[in-house]
Amino acid sequence: MINSPKLGRTSRLKAAVYQKTPAPLLPSKPKVLTAAIIIQIIALIVSSDWREYRIAWVVFGASIPIAGWLFMRWRIYSSVFITPPRSKIRITDSRWDEFSFSGWGEETLKAHLLKSETGSKDLILYLHGYNSTLGNGESRCQHMNSIGLNVLGLDQRGFGEQKGKYEWTILKVIADIELLLDSVPSTLGYTPEKLWIYGHSMGGFLTIRLSAHPSGWWANALNGVILESPATSFPLIIEKKLPGRAVMASPWVRHVLRREYQRIHPDLNIGYANTQIPFWGIPKVPLLVMQAGNDETLGDEHFDLLKKHFTDIADINVLEHMPHTAKVDVKERKDMLEEWLSKN
Repeated sequence: MINSPKLGRTSRLKAAVYQKTPAPLLPSKPKVLTAAIIIQIIALIVSSDWREYRIAWVVFGASIPIAGWLFMRWRIYSSVFITPPRSKIRITDSRWDEFSFSGWGEETLKAHLLKSETGSKDLILYLHGYNSTLGNGESRCQHMNSIGLNVLGLDQRGFGEQKGKYEWTILKVIADIELLLDSVPSTLGYTPEKLWIYGHSMGGFLTIRLSAHPSGWWANALNGVILESPATSFPLIIEKKLPGRAVMASPWVRHVLRREYQRIHPDLNIGYANTQIPFWGIPKVPLLVMQAGNDETLGDEHFDLLKKHFTDIADINVLEHMPHTAKVDVKERKDMLEEWLSKN
């Protein structure tokens, strides 16, 4: 077990937001309305006298559209700000060293390090996709370790063994990873000479943001990034997650998302429409893209957006026999990664 110290300062970090969510002074309007509707229904059930009053049914009738509004609002909130049931896939290699670090809001989180057996001081950070775990990508980490690299990884906030299921935001995840990277020198006992970040699916989206806004020791050590079937747009992700794609055309839906993000992150520094490339960031280091030939999870939209903005700066490759899921690996991916790393 490695123990790393908590980081108290975040002013030098760049990619995310760091202020803790303030406790509300008063209950929110949705909570008050929900409580009022529940009280109204209970009163109709238990009180025959109340049922005799016309006003009781007028109030009940008025509550129906409000209940519908609250239900849809909850569907939006739970789809975006609560992560799905956790994957049971865990890491199995006994060589992983587990350690603690202080993430967003000074919450204690867990990460894992697979040390190089060659004595190398080079490091690669592996970031898994949405609703996945480090365990799903363990074979990729073992492959990178076999070619001499120290490999750093974690179950991201809200997934696998990690806490943070509720009020989940992608900016919290990015802050966690920045703080994890900031703790690396004290955790390892040395500052890595070279760093690569490997992001799969949503991990690729995180990687783009991080590598476009490097900070601390790794701003100089960052040697390149690898994107495997990456997400490139938060609005495109949300459109798939919410009940019915057409609902995203509603300004009300965007209003709900914006208000919730402003509540959770009072230091919010990026808007909904800007949470996609190129506004999300453009890496200034060598960039390898390995895209699944048949992306059954993200479809073509994310890759099309990437090609539109990254064609001139990235080595983009389509691997026809590689699926999107990290549970399956192909030799073509390994060979391409090894060749690219040998040059970068």
